[in-house]
Amino acid sequence: MSTSTIKDASESSVGRVLHIQGSARMTQIFGLCFYWAWVYLSFNTTSSINLNLGTGPNLLWVHLASMLAGVVTYALIIVVPGRVSALFTSRKYLIAAGIVMALGTACYALPLGQPLVISVIGAVLTGIASCWVVIYWGTLFSALSARDIVICTAASFFCANVIYFVSLLFPQMVVGALTTVMPLCAALLIPDSAHLNLEDSQLSRTVDRSSHKDAHAPQSRTNAHRADRALRGNAHETASQSGAISNKLSSYKDLPWRVSIGLFVVMFVYGGVRVFIGVSDASVSDGLLPTVLLTFAVAILFAVWGIFFQGDNASLGMAYKMSLPLLATVLLLAAIFGQEYVSVVAPIATVCDITIEILSWMLLADLARTTHVPAFLVFACGRLAVQAGMFGGQLTGWIGIGYIAPFAMVSIFALMLVMGFAFQDQDTFLAFETPTPSERENVERLVGRPMEDHLVDIAAAYGLTDREKEIFVLWATGHGSRYIQDALTISASTVKTHVRHIYEKCGVHSRAEVIALLEQSPQR
Repeated sequence: MSTSTIKDASESSVGRVLHIQGSARMTQIFGLCFYWAWVYLSFNTTSSINLNLGTGPNLLWVHLASMLAGVVTYALIIVVPGRVSALFTSRKYLIAAGIVMALGTACYALPLGQPLVISVIGAVLTGIASCWVVIYWGTLFSALSARDIVICTAASFFCANVIYFVSLLFPQMVVGALTTVMPLCAALLIPDSAHLNLEDSQLSRTVDRSSHKDAHAPQSRTNAHRADRALRGNAHETASQSGAISNKLSSYKDLPWRVSIGLFVVMFVYGGVRVFIGVSDASVSDGLLPTVLLTFAVAILFAVWGIFFQGDNASLGMAYKMSLPLLATVLLLAAIFGQEYVSVVAPIATVCDITIEILSWMLLADLARTTHVPAFLVFACGRLAVQAGMFGGQLTGWIGIGYIAPFAMVSIFALMLVMGFAFQDQDTFLAFETPTPSERENVERLVGRPMEDHLVDIAAAYGLTDREKEIFVLWATGHGSRYIQDALTISASTVKTHVRHIYEKCGVHSRAEVIALLEQSPQR
């Protein structure tokens, strides 16, 4: 096939892919928002977005049943990824999952006087089916840039909180009906990508590989390839994908286990706090104003950070580590003061949970976009940890309802271990975006010589090691994290570690400062 033919065909394919990517971005916020609104409405009844165990433990059992079903489903996905991958290649499975979620939700959300066993069965159905919605949306988010991931995630949680707080104004029947339709909305809003056939997918991958050889290949092709990989949905790819996934995941050690262990511990602690607070949490107005203000403030802060985010040398691990002492403080306050200050403690606990959930979603999406592990496996592993932790924490809290002091001591010790072990910079460092073709052309125009020669001089001027120089040159000439991993046979975390060291040696703190550095002649 001639070069011009490949170019014309690729531009046609890229145009279709980018059209789908644009449609996805239009619905990213509300699609994920409806899922989280469903979570809030399904398993919370108080103004501080918590359980109200004062009216009985039925909602707790419903939540536990849903989480246990989700844990088992995510575990099966991880154990047999090649076989279950077929279930994530067609939109019909997603729509079926949305319908099952809606039916299951109706079994416990609608106040029809149904027995607990019916509610539990419905919860089990939602726990299984919700895995499809989470993985589909997670895969779509992994096709975004780091900046868009931050903005869309923050906006989604903001809108979900708005829906929850507004629902407090309506009678229970209306809230139940609203809760029932939320999963359908989340499933139906995912763009239909079934018309992306195998030929287009192969062509995009060919174009992407060719663009690595051409330093001036359009950046949109890389984005198109990312969208194509995330939105691929044709059933004809099922057999080849199953084999590819088995080969790609060479070992279970490739999964983000360290991050998952951290998420498990943090959510275990929060699950226990949730039960201890739920014993005395109010169902209507107590703590409403501080909860509204704090949750909206957290979402807005993340959104503002995303708006001004330009590939900064930022690690989500620091944000995690800042939220953990706050969670420990909440646990101590609950242990010392008990029910006395629940209207103060409950909103703070909710803010901890929302902060951790936002960070977790962003981190999993970033890991999925920068590693060779399939996105659905990254989210399966991460959400398995979140739900298993929450399940274990709530069950432990309910069994030991009168022993909050021992739970607090063990939990605080566990949080201290997590702060030092789980959220390392090489895992939580946000992936960088490569310079665009226009930026690279501008650098060459300003320095008056080939880009490669200029980069070698910069590396020498700032004392980069041979490995750091290799990564720096590849990145500055338009090659992304996955290509660097393949070219140098290193892991994603190793790439991130080297990039962080490059930032430190060059004295820069953002992608914008790196571009400014490239536009200047190195000082020898």
